[in-house]
Amino acid sequence: MGTDQSLRAVAGRFGGARDDYDDYDDYDQIYGDEPLRRSPPAQERAVRPLAVVRPPRVEVSLVTPRDFDAAQRIADLLRAGGPVIVDLLGCEPDLTIRLTDFCSGLAYALDGRLHFIGEKVVLLAPHNVELSGAGPGALQERRFFNQV
Repeated sequence: MGTDQSLRAVAGRFGGARDDYDDYDDYDQIYGDEPLRRSPPAQERAVRPLAVVRPPRVEVSLVTPRDFDAAQRIADLLRAGGPVIVDLLGCEPDLTIRLTDFCSGLAYALDGRLHFIGEKVVLLAPHNVELSGAGPGALQERRFFNQV
């Protein structure tokens, strides 16, 4: 018993193998007058040089706000598609709370992420930027952060 016959016998036990190959004998009768489409030989194809694919350049912006007017600049930078680091160390406590709430809402609205990378230092990452090795204080899920 050859390999072909062995495989047919096994397939026959598990679902009834059928030999439908005879259905393809009509191919020449149906499509015989149509020319076969073939790709041109390798010598006739245009030679294209390989291009190195590089990821787009990502520029990280640093904002050190002194008042709430910096919120507009933070929003513009994040909407432009780049990560924004907001350093709140020199801010008054009330301004820190307002800007943290603003950054949280901004990140949520733009489908981005909010990460705390230090004491009073916030990183806003747009939706197309992933961070690896996030620190213990980083927010991994997409949610609002409430200071109160």
